[in-house]
Amino acid sequence: MGAAHSASEEVRELEGKTGFSSDQIEQLHRRFTQLSGDQPTIRKENFNNIPDLELNPIRSKIVRAFFDNRNLRKGPSGLAEEINFEDFLTIMSYFRPIDTTLGEEQVELSRKEKLKFLFHMYDSDSDGRITLEEYRNVKWWRSCFLETLTSRRSQLGPSQMEP
Repeated sequence: MGAAHSASEEVRELEGKTGFSSDQIEQLHRRFTQLSGDQPTIRKENFNNIPDLELNPIRSKIVRAFFDNRNLRKGPSGLAEEINFEDFLTIMSYFRPIDTTLGEEQVELSRKEKLKFLFHMYDSDSDGRITLEEYRNVKWWRSCFLETLTSRRSQLGPSQMEP
């Protein structure tokens, strides 16, 4: 009973930190376990096993964001070698839609956190600024993304495209 109580307490704590429901946390834990090969941590190379990321033009930025200490709230710069499940949930929470049922202050805080996360993706040298070169990278990645979308659409026949 002690272990079950401890586990449910841990889930409630994760719900509060991330905004995910217990069902979502359970589902994300299964995904984490699958990615990690049933290990307690994930390394960058574990993300090579995600087919949806394979052709994503900003794949490297997304993977890097999972290990960026700024996003993990573990420091002003640097990258972690590996992340645990709580770190994984922290990063995944940036992708959650903003809960508009929260108070105005909480909604604004959530928006700011998401903007910081995006900013960190493009501030690759962690200097607190996006330089002209980093901005050019953003534009380049955007054009690659649009090119990939156009290519995928042309590969799909008209009958396979969504209306």
